[in-house]
Amino acid sequence: MNVRKSILNYLILHSSIVRRNHNKSYQKECRQSGSLNWMEKNRKMKSVRPNYFVCIPLSGNKGLVEELIKVQNHVASKFEMLKECAIERNKFHISLLILHVKKSQMVASKEAFREAIEEIKKLNHQAISFDTLETFRNDVLYAGLKEDSRKYVVNMIALLRDAFTKRDIHIFSNHKGKEEAREKTRPSGAIDKGIGNRTDKGAAVPSTYQCSEKEQITPHVTIMKNSYLRKIYANRKPQIFADYYADFNLSKLQTERVVPNKIQFLEMDTDSATSYYRVIDECGLP
Repeated sequence: MNVRKSILNYLILHSSIVRRNHNKSYQKECRQSGSLNWMEKNRKMKSVRPNYFVCIPLSGNKGLVEELIKVQNHVASKFEMLKECAIERNKFHISLLILHVKKSQMVASKEAFREAIEEIKKLNHQAISFDTLETFRNDVLYAGLKEDSRKYVVNMIALLRDAFTKRDIHIFSNHKGKEEAREKTRPSGAIDKGIGNRTDKGAAVPSTYQCSEKEQITPHVTIMKNSYLRKIYANRKPQIFADYYADFNLSKLQTERVVPNKIQFLEMDTDSATSYYRVIDECGLP
């Protein structure tokens, strides 16, 4: 018995020494190649969460707001639990840029916003229209834009991104990946057991990595998101599957037109005085 125990202790010690030596050797190679700094930076980026965003507010367009609420009610009629996921009617907006701004970057971020707005004002402005209902990872239900409107909004986003990027302010990507494009429908009320609960509020944001210039950002109007759910259901949050919204009649939503009259720079926290996001800055459009 003592012999077996001695052998086991030897193997554990040997394994520990080998692993420690391997880690030291690997880190030395990383330092020589410069990749250790990249690894450390990447680790820190994964812990960064969105706290500010830039958007076009939509609450002034009553016709559009009513249609978006109808979508919410339609989804909730398929799975009542998702009623808690509904975005408040005064918070509908077209997302342009999702950011993490450090306290030390607040002045720079306001400068970036103002700089981008001056360039956006030079664009040929047009009404925005909507086309489809889609989701990010079945967590966020949104209305997508028609192609001409998408291109127009993407031009705005490019100007905003340039202004914030050159000030080294973190921008999040929200483009749809290949896996999202192959979303599967589920029976009404089903919960995908293969996907764990995302407990942080950042789950509403499709991706949490720095967006490169070549990456597409998906302009959209968020309608529902499961990060709004206050309860935890068996360690998972109910998801918004295509069969909950695929049969919704989009004809009226597709006829709605939104003429942007201002762009807002907002903090994600709600202002208790207004029940809206805290406004950092806003600018009117011609």
